[in-house]
Amino acid sequence: MIARAGICHYGKTIDACCQALDYDEVIKFRGPIQRFADIVTKPDQSRSTNIPTLGLVLAGGEARRMGGNKAFREVGGKSLIGRVIDVAQAQCEQVVISSNAGVETFADYGLTVVADQPAPGQGPLGGILGGLLALPEGVEWLVTFPVDCPIVPLDMVARLLVAAEDAGAKAAFASHADRDHYLSSIWHRDAASVIADLLASDDRRVRGPLQALDAPRVVFEDKVAGLEPFTNVNTPDDLRSVNLALEKQVALSTQ
Repeated sequence: MIARAGICHYGKTIDACCQALDYDEVIKFRGPIQRFADIVTKPDQSRSTNIPTLGLVLAGGEARRMGGNKAFREVGGKSLIGRVIDVAQAQCEQVVISSNAGVETFADYGLTVVADQPAPGQGPLGGILGGLLALPEGVEWLVTFPVDCPIVPLDMVARLLVAAEDAGAKAAFASHADRDHYLSSIWHRDAASVIADLLASDDRRVRGPLQALDAPRVVFEDKVAGLEPFTNVNTPDDLRSVNLALEKQVALSTQ
């Protein structure tokens, strides 16, 4: 993560711009950072909270449509997992990786790797359950970040947490452009038993525990740096499309 000090002429912190997704660095952008800062969504400080959260980067998929190795495919010159880790660390006090591949696979990132529970092969819910069971003392909320979803609003965690607490719910999930994103979500420690029961009955749908927990939908309307939030990168074509969109935004920012 690159740290920069100062305020741009639009009143946004350059630090916030760089923490967002480090677009200027990863796309080799060398123009004025002040102009680029204007197109990066800043965290909504009015919704911020002091409640600690653990970020869980979901990197356990087989990535068949991508041809394997999805987490390490590059978007704008940086790996998907590296980009998602940056976004998670900008919003969560701690971040871990969900995968059954082992610590050595992700050694470059220096993060704890959490295996699926109760066993591998349970799909994303197994990863979420593993993350919930790994919550450290004093942290009650887990936030999930899919590795194939690199464009994330910087106020996602704060808004999901506010929505869950306002609704008295143990989970909340993101939505954009009439599409729900169940894996961009927040889960309370108490959700673990609900997920465990569903997995025990061979119900692996992520939507299942969200429905059981009456999780509120949180609609994110704004783009992130001119890009559609929660865009999934599942295929080589998706990868090319996101790279092209990033290049266009950088070009526009320098005009």
